[in-house]
Amino acid sequence: MELRKPSKKLLGFASVLLALLSGCGPGIEEVDNEVEGKLGVMSQAIGYNGNDYLFVTTPKSWPEAQALCAISGYKLVTINDSNEESFLAQHESSFGQYNWWIGLNDRGIEGFFTWDGGASTYTNYYPSEPNNYNGAEDCVADRYRGDDGSTQSEQWNDWDCNRAFPFICERAPEPTTNRGSFSYTAANTANATVNVTGFAVHLRAGQVFTVGTCGVPGASRSGDTYLRVNNPYGQEVAANDDAGGACGFGSNISIVVAVSGTHTIRAGCYSSGSCNGTVAYNISD
Repeated sequence: MELRKPSKKLLGFASVLLALLSGCGPGIEEVDNEVEGKLGVMSQAIGYNGNDYLFVTTPKSWPEAQALCAISGYKLVTINDSNEESFLAQHESSFGQYNWWIGLNDRGIEGFFTWDGGASTYTNYYPSEPNNYNGAEDCVADRYRGDDGSTQSEQWNDWDCNRAFPFICERAPEPTTNRGSFSYTAANTANATVNVTGFAVHLRAGQVFTVGTCGVPGASRSGDTYLRVNNPYGQEVAANDDAGGACGFGSNISIVVAVSGTHTIRAGCYSSGSCNGTVAYNISD
């Protein structure tokens, strides 16, 4: 995938939750260390064929990855065909990491592989894999790289489920209607920091909030949009310029809400450019 500007380092669960809690009392450093140790860093939700994908770059074991996807309303990714495989490969390579946990595993019955979040007959194993090396490999990772670095491939390999790897979460399409939307036209917003259009929405702690100029039913855009979300204390908790994939230069954000209250969507454009669009959002428990 070719981009015309550097990719952004995107907020993870740790930074989202820490920002939401900042200013609410002592012990912020302790909260940060605890949350970051459990959750790690993820990208904003990236859309493909109506589904949302989270690329979590902090290595976790397969069971930990499965659990962390689940708490945000996702499953470990199910790969259905070579087109979806190519989409994943583009984003995996952009992070420069190998061995991404996917949902495929035979933890229940040896040799009987099932997916965490769905069903698929598609496979893309590296030659002679899966081989259940030492009788201890029950979980599958994409973009295989051997421990000595001599083998590098965009194909799959089975690994010990306790190995710590980055992972990909996937969420099924949202309903065909959104929970709300608004239109805007903007220019010279300095990456959505000035001259923005603001929109308030009430959210409850624990909800999954998705907002975008793409990837949400009813969303649209012209030009390079930029979205930011502030919590009830006025602190920014998430931002996205280019969601990539099918969204291109459209914006898409997905967060787990940490505190209840009125959040503000701030809609603008990349750099000093002009843009317009319809910002749509969905909320799910």
